Amino acid sequence: MSLMKISDIKFDHLFAGICGGVVSTGLLHPLDLVKIRLQVNDGDASRPTYKGIVDCSRQLYRSSGVRVFYQGVVPNIWGAGLSWGFYFFFYNNIKMYMQDTDSKKSLSAMSHMLAAAESGV
Repeated sequence: MSLMKISDIKFDHLFAGICGGVVSTGLLHPLDLVKIRLQVNDGDASRPTYKGIVDCSRQLYRSSGVRVFYQGVVPNIWGAGLSWGFYFFFYNNIKMYMQDTDSKKSLSAMSHMLAAAESGV
């Protein structure tokens, strides 16, 4: 394995990971918020009680409208966008390093798992 040059580093996977993290968080944040509301539903009289996912969603919507489903979304978007962006950036560049910058050279399944594990650290 030879050293990679700066010109060999590709940033398109960084951008794709950021976009994927932002989109997935934007779409799934309402479900995450409902899940959290159900998890803290401990029967305390000071908190609202919910019968299930649909009941929780209805009560939240009736109390505050659509905006309630996106409370706290900005930090989650930043976190997910950056973490997925850097994950895919490092994963692709580690694979390129393993392939000696020849993208046509195939890697074994173990090499893919190693690249994934290294990029997730």
